[in-house]
Amino acid sequence: MNVTLVLEAALLLCAAIWIQVGQIEMLPSFRFSKQLLLIGLLSGVGTASSGFVILGLNKLFRNAIKWMSSLSALVFREVAPLFADLKFFDIFLLSASSGFCEEVFFRGAMQSQIGLVGTSILFGLFHCPSPRHLTYGLWALAAGLFLGYLMISTGSLWVPIIAHALSNLIVITALRFFVKPLSKESG
Repeated sequence: MNVTLVLEAALLLCAAIWIQVGQIEMLPSFRFSKQLLLIGLLSGVGTASSGFVILGLNKLFRNAIKWMSSLSALVFREVAPLFADLKFFDIFLLSASSGFCEEVFFRGAMQSQIGLVGTSILFGLFHCPSPRHLTYGLWALAAGLFLGYLMISTGSLWVPIIAHALSNLIVITALRFFVKPLSKESG
C-alpha cells in the first residue's frame, strides 16, 4: 500500500514537472459540473463492469479463450491477493490517489503532448510490469483509450479521474471482500 502511494505521488510530481516544462495550461481541464460528474460515475461503473464481463465470459466458456483465461488467472492468483488485507479506507485512498495521479499524468500532461494512442499504449505498459501480465496490460490499454476519449470528448480531466477512481474502487472492493483469491498452485 505504501509503495503504491509513493509511486502515485512520484507520478503526480512528474506530471507537475511535465506541465511546467511543457507550459501546459491545465486550469481549463479542471472544469466541473453535475453533468460531468454523472458522465464520470457512469463511465467508472462501465469500466469496472467490462472487467467483470470478461471474467464472467471466461467462466461461461470454461477457460476456452486463451487471453480471457490468462487474464482471469492473473486477476485471481496475483491481483486479488494484493488487496487481501486492505481495509475499506485503504481501498478508498488507493482508488482516489491512483485515479487522480494517473489521470493528471497520463491524460493531463502526456495526452496533450503525444496524443491519445501513444498515451494509451504507455498507460497499458505502465500496468504491465512483466510479459506475464500482457493481457492485463492490453486491458489497461483499452481502458486508457476510453479514459483518453472521455478527456477529449468532455474537455474535463475530472471525468476520467472520477471514472478511473470509481472503477478502481468497485474492482478492488469486489476483489477484497467478495472474491476468494487463488494460490498460484491451485487452479
